[in-house]
This record gives sequence, structure tokens and C-alpha cells, in this order.
Amino acid sequence: MKTIGGALARMTAGTVMVLLLVAGCGEKDGTDAAGSVGAGPSLDGAPNKPWTEAELNEVALSDRDGYEVSGRVPMSARPSTRTADPAMCSPILQALGKSSSTYAAGARIGRIFSSEGSGSGATMTLASHRMADARAAVAAFRTAAEKCTAFRDVEQSYDYEAVEARLDPGYGDESVSLRLVQVVSYPDGESLRVPFAVVVARKGATVGTFYDFNPPSGVKGVSPASVPDDLVRVQLDKLGQLDTAE
Repeated sequence: MKTIGGALARMTAGTVMVLLLVAGCGEKDGTDAAGSVGAGPSLDGAPNKPWTEAELNEVALSDRDGYEVSGRVPMSARPSTRTADPAMCSPILQALGKSSSTYAAGARIGRIFSSEGSGSGATMTLASHRMADARAAVAAFRTAAEKCTAFRDVEQSYDYEAVEARLDPGYGDESVSLRLVQVVSYPDGESLRVPFAVVVARKGATVGTFYDFNPPSGVKGVSPASVPDDLVRVQLDKLGQLDTAE
């Protein structure tokens, strides 16, 4: 069975706190969508309505595909209201939360994959949208990746630095990749620096968000983080099978 990066049970308490906060604990769900999720015109030959939660769960990678899932992340179909300073960087912050973008979804599901050594284990979100909203969500993340260099999580008071857009990895119909470093500051003046990697990819009207980080106590330490290539490619292939079956 494939494992990706480090056992969560072996992480230090401080690193677990980082994971939980970044995953969106305390995030407030919005009540109005930036885009609707009702049926609309079909683009790219994709279905004109979002996939259901049951359908996303059916195609999400699992032990049947050789990937060990260590947890399911509670997600929200509502639009994210997480805000960064500067605001133009908010799509990056939202990608790390339980509502992965400012666009409402027909359904969202989340998975944490098990890992090797003392890494974190990759986290994945699948969000099913109207086609227009799916494209807009990726475009917003791309713009933020290209223009942002540093920002602050307004709610959690965490800083993010060294934001770096990466070459397009070529996943699915379109994709964006970036690296950044989360900085957690403590009252005694000490700080914890956690390297992150994020990939956002669209397949049809479904947007997949994948991220991983290197725990400070892990073997990779402050080295740049990365999202496993095979995880993203295999998952998007399965989403394509769902499109074909419709």
C-alpha cells in the first residue's frame, strides 16, 4: 500500500497544532456564494451540474487504489471567508482550509493520506462546481500565486513567506503549483518555520487541491516541501473516469 511522507501520530504536538489550524479550524463559512452551484451551460463537454458528495467519495483515492487514507477532513460546501492581508493573497490561504475557495461547491470532500518516515502526509480536497466557478477558482489561485510574495492569516495571526509560483505541472485540464513557508511566532520571540507545497488542478468541473508540509521535527526539516506527483495524476485520472461514466 502506498504511503506519502510521515505518520501523523509521530508528529510533535506543535506540528499537529499547525496542521489543524491550517486545515481551517475556526474558519467561518460564508452564507453567500461568489458563484452559484445550480445547473448551467456546459463547457468543455463537462456535465452541467456538480458531482454529488457520494460520487466524489466513490472516486476519491483509497486503499483500493493502493493509497492509505489516515483521515477524512470535515469539509464545507459553502464559500470560504478566510482573509489574508493583503487580500489578493486570500485564495492561497483558502486553499488550505475546509472551504477550499471563495466559490460555493455542490460538494466538497477531504482526505489525509498516510506517510513515511516523519513527514506530514498529503492532504487533498475535491470540490465539485459549476464549470464557470471551477475555472474561476483556479484562475484566482493562479493570480495569487503569481502576484503574492508574503501575507498574513488575519484570523489565526500566522505569517506566510517565500511564496513562489512553480512551473505548471500539467495536471488535468489546468493546474497551478506553488511553495511557501508558514511562520508561527511565539511570545518568547521564537518562531516555527514550516515549508508548504500546494497544487490546485481542475478536471472538468471538479477542482482538486493538494498540499503537503515538512514538520520541523521531521527528516526533511526546513527543506522545500512537495506534493507527490503520482497522487495528483492518479486522482485526476479517476475524476476523468467519473466524467466518462456520466
